[in-house]
Amino acid sequence: MKKSCIIHICFVLAIVAIVALVIVRIKGWIRIVDPGDISSSDDSVAEFECHDSIMPLTDEEYNLIRQNEEVILVFGNDPFSDNCGENGSLSAMVEEASGAKVINCAITGSCIGMREPAFDISKSPMNLFSPYYLACIACSDMGYSAELSQAKEALGDMFPENGELVLKMLSDLDISDVDVIVFFYDGSDYLNNIPTGLDEKEYDDPFCSFLGSFSATVELFKKAAPGARIIVLSSPYMFYVTEGGEWEPCEDHPNRYGVDLSDYVLGQYKICVETYDISFVDNYYASINLENGRTYLTDGRSLNEEGNRIICDRLMYAMTYYDK
Repeated sequence: MKKSCIIHICFVLAIVAIVALVIVRIKGWIRIVDPGDISSSDDSVAEFECHDSIMPLTDEEYNLIRQNEEVILVFGNDPFSDNCGENGSLSAMVEEASGAKVINCAITGSCIGMREPAFDISKSPMNLFSPYYLACIACSDMGYSAELSQAKEALGDMFPENGELVLKMLSDLDISDVDVIVFFYDGSDYLNNIPTGLDEKEYDDPFCSFLGSFSATVELFKKAAPGARIIVLSSPYMFYVTEGGEWEPCEDHPNRYGVDLSDYVLGQYKICVETYDISFVDNYYASINLENGRTYLTDGRSLNEEGNRIICDRLMYAMTYYDK
């Protein structure tokens, strides 16, 4: 056989080998997903999606207003109220990281949406500590003594330890002194079967839904405190804990309305971005999620010190985003 033929054969074999190698590599890279395998409880894609939307504070001509963030007003529940003021608590971390005064109005066990009846404190006493009711006290001269007495009588030993202090702080507050208003609630609305408000047919009173009460609160603050930035921290991930103590994905355990915590988080994200142009920090997918939640949660729900640090860093990220 001529030498030139051998060279040609070797050349062809080399090309075939290269093509085969490329095919094998491509098959290894490509993941073919059957649409039927994707369900609402599958976070394999969603956990890598970050829904952050960091909005600046601007004037009427959309010029950036730079602030000296000296006063931070916080509305929330357990994550901010747990071990309040102690080393390792979220409120202490935020105060140290920001150098600002933190007015912590977080109430353990409170929800964003009110329970029915919305404004009858004798029958739904925890409604007194919903963000909308607290915002009304902060933004007006509305008295609260009668409602406080009703709540104390109705709740008895279950009355929040810092409840009366929070009401007094907000009553004495000059809302124009506030630079940043922060909302950070965990998944209590999901756990307590508060309607999301995504479907208006679910409820008769908008205040008795998660998004209805939240929207009314934001509108109140945007009017009363136009010089304050509003930053919403979404709930972090929460596991469903079985009677046997097993931690299971909350997506597999919808509440009475057939929704899980992600529906509340994404509904809040949408209304922050599309309706109010306020900052939304995603903690459900981007911070403490299904994949890493066991590292940062103590009982499937409560943040440990490492979890608090992550949330603090995320808030500082949003607060300083436009400082550059």
